[in-house]
Amino acid sequence: MEKNKSIKQKIEATINSVDAIDEVKISPFFKEKTLRQMFSEKQEESATVWSWFTPQLQFATLILIVALNVFAVMQLRDDNYDEEISTFAESYGLLIDSEDALIN
Repeated sequence: MEKNKSIKQKIEATINSVDAIDEVKISPFFKEKTLRQMFSEKQEESATVWSWFTPQLQFATLILIVALNVFAVMQLRDDNYDEEISTFAESYGLLIDSEDALIN
């Protein structure tokens, strides 16, 4: 019986202690400020990864790539291209002479 009384007293003491808790006063915008700080840190981390690739550098890189492509197209349209390929094939013995063919 004494155990039951002590347990009941402890339960009543615990329930009565709730009455002693004061209400916590916080600013009305606490949640908004906290969420803003949490998400602003993530945005800063992602911004620092490509911070060195500025718009000026992007533009210069674009101009360089376009210039290289124009140069490559001009080289492919050059008339000397076929002659250079023939010279390369002759120097490495890649040409098939009609005189040496067995099927003729």
